[in-house]
Amino acid sequence: KPSPAGSAHPGDNLELARLRSVAADLGVAAHVRFAGQQARVVLRDYYSAANVFASTPWYEPFGITPVEAMACARPVIGSEVGGIKSTVSDGVTGFLIPSRDPEALAERLARLHRHPDLAQAMGEAGRRRACEHYTWRHVASQMLAVYREVLIETRPAVVPALLPT
Repeated sequence: KPSPAGSAHPGDNLELARLRSVAADLGVAAHVRFAGQQARVVLRDYYSAANVFASTPWYEPFGITPVEAMACARPVIGSEVGGIKSTVSDGVTGFLIPSRDPEALAERLARLHRHPDLAQAMGEAGRRRACEHYTWRHVASQMLAVYREVLIETRPAVVPALLPT
């Protein structure tokens, strides 16, 4: 459960304070809200309220949050790490950028801001990609194919019975 400051980990409170200070220094504090962890049922509202979804971790094994944003027709800017590399189609559903590269992030955000038609087209492509590749039906079908392949590879070969001589 999140702490009163909206973070799940005590060390996060320092980072939250730092980010609030940055927002204040930039004069945008009145426009920034740190919502903390949200219930799954309202995540769609958050994704849909955004113009762009940025996911720039240094390590991300699965890349699920970019898929959720794509399902809400939002372009995604993501680090070229983990699952994000396979969920975000660079130049189609958004942009992949090097990890720990704030200049690349700023450039891609500015590009999408300057070209709202591009952002909309990427969001629509992302929605199509999410609906085509990341539905439960599709994922289950892929898992079934993996299990079938494993069964085929591990099935013992039929050995003919030896005939008496």
